[in-house]
Amino acid sequence: MKVYIVTDGSYSEYMIHRVFSNRPAAEEYKKWHNIDNEIEEYEVYDESFTTTDGEKFMFIRVEGTVFPEAVVDLNYTIRPNIRREGDIIRGCGILDNYRNPRAFGIYLYRYIPVDKWDEEKCKNNLTKALYDYAAMVKSMFAVGASIRDVEQALRAKEIEEI
Repeated sequence: MKVYIVTDGSYSEYMIHRVFSNRPAAEEYKKWHNIDNEIEEYEVYDESFTTTDGEKFMFIRVEGTVFPEAVVDLNYTIRPNIRREGDIIRGCGILDNYRNPRAFGIYLYRYIPVDKWDEEKCKNNLTKALYDYAAMVKSMFAVGASIRDVEQALRAKEIEEI
């Protein structure tokens, strides 16, 4: 089944006026409301969602600010996600927009299969991993490693753990 959407405007002024199940009704509405936009046509899917587009995973990311004395400001992003063949299942890196020369940002993310998802356990595991990675990065910076050296070491550690 298709739906026909009458829209108006563009960018920040873009809005949907009405959604119709048939094109003649949408055309009539557009005509009588002096709307210039083209009618948008979309397919409606009534069948239940399947994983033919990829596998169902939960995405979790944690990032934190690392100071010599502590890791602070932990922030988590958690959302459902479809993972396709070839997508990277885990990653980490340095965040480069810190104004404080004593601090740096670090992040880790994982895709967790839905059947293994336990939010509290995943948060705890990722937080522990972030602290481990932060300690490694701090020691590398202490002996004069460059950001590039650190990022390569983080990638190598990620590959080791897979």
